[in-house]
Amino acid sequence: MRTTFVNTLTELARKDERIFLITADMGFSVFEGFREEFPDRFLNTGIAEQNTIGIAAGLALSNKIVYAYSIIPFITMRCFEQIRLDLAYNNTNVKLVGVGAGFTYGPMGSSHHAIEDIAIMRTIPNMTIVAPADAEEMKRLMYQTLDYEGPIYIRIAKGYDPIVTDPDLPFEIGKAIIYGSGKDVLLITTGITLGIAKEVSTKLQEKNITSTILHMHTIKPFDKD
Repeated sequence: MRTTFVNTLTELARKDERIFLITADMGFSVFEGFREEFPDRFLNTGIAEQNTIGIAAGLALSNKIVYAYSIIPFITMRCFEQIRLDLAYNNTNVKLVGVGAGFTYGPMGSSHHAIEDIAIMRTIPNMTIVAPADAEEMKRLMYQTLDYEGPIYIRIAKGYDPIVTDPDLPFEIGKAIIYGSGKDVLLITTGITLGIAKEVSTKLQEKNITSTILHMHTIKPFDKD
């Protein structure tokens, strides 16, 4: 998903000069291509996440579409007040991309674990939260973020996740996707847990238990229907 994010953003940036990418002390082996192609639209702020969000908000208020990228705890919790006031209060077009959902960065320790981010981000007014299931869904999401008004928090894993989504099913921010039509069990997923649910569904089928999967890639706004 991380590679797809960078590649798709580069593709979009070639067509739209408003796109600007900010990262906080990250980018080695990830953003070199984007930085070389768009040196005036890339900024590494260093370990200064609060400043990162302030700069992103200022750029967005100057008619830029800003994508801010970092590891999840640093792009959500370390700068939570700035997200709350600078981004959400002003309803700015800043897209926060957090990498390392859940325990993806397990060996790095609890400072890099992301288990609270959904809970805290969904409390913020004007904030949209999307957790794509794989690289294909990430690509489809990126196209929609370009003209989506207001801040978005995009929650992704670290990469190398298998493709589990169906390209024939429509993808739309705020709309859940239904897989299957089983009558016995309903499995509700978000993010890469869709792949896990599909494995569970297959094992249940072997025991003659039918299941339906409700993939909630968008956590906020929640598809109540």
